[in-house]
Amino acid sequence: MKEKQAEQILSVLYISCALLSIISLTCLVTVWQYWKYGLDVCDSINCGCILYSINTFASFTGGDEKFCHFGVYGLIPIIIIGLCLGGYHGYRSCINRNLDTPIQIYNGVNRNLNSTTVVIRPKNRTPYKQWIPAVFLTILLCCLSLAHAIVMTDGYYKSCEQYKKRLIYLLNSGREAEVIRNKLSCGAIFDFMDYLQTDMTDNNKWIMNKEIDTGFAFQLAIISTWLNFFTWTFAFLLNIIMARKRFR
Repeated sequence: MKEKQAEQILSVLYISCALLSIISLTCLVTVWQYWKYGLDVCDSINCGCILYSINTFASFTGGDEKFCHFGVYGLIPIIIIGLCLGGYHGYRSCINRNLDTPIQIYNGVNRNLNSTTVVIRPKNRTPYKQWIPAVFLTILLCCLSLAHAIVMTDGYYKSCEQYKKRLIYLLNSGREAEVIRNKLSCGAIFDFMDYLQTDMTDNNKWIMNKEIDTGFAFQLAIISTWLNFFTWTFAFLLNIIMARKRFR
């Protein structure tokens, strides 16, 4: 693979990582802020995070807000670095240093005989030499994006299981409890939460009294963050290939 082609691919990958991170961050912030005041019923800690929510005998409480802080602020370095690297490689691979159109100059009246042609070409950029630092940077961001994806996914399923218990307690029916426990997906469980739990809080005023789709927002955030991880992994592998090619 040529270096210019590799930089073009890396530019697309880095920008994609930044966009996927923005999508995941936006979805999580939306869900978190919607449920924050309704779930934050703890005395000693801030428990307004929708991730790792807990069902208690008296109420349904959120998880520690540190999880949501990591889910939101953990993506900011990825967004900034992705945009910077994507712009840098895109500039190097797509924009020539000299934008003048190459021209030809002919000597003599007859261009076919005794003529001299001078071709002026755009200046070539110096080869990219920072493949090794890029390898270490991308592996660090791979680890960060993997940790973020694991926290998001695990927190989603833990909250889902806890609200299943809450639904069984609220409905208080054997057959319905069996359906909730064994048949309903987490998306359906969070649909119940949207319509049952929201009656206990007036926090939905901040979105102009529109109902939120917690399950869809959660799933979009999780899909985006896993795609973000796989994209960083591909960028890491491409940097390794180009680094090995350079030092052969």
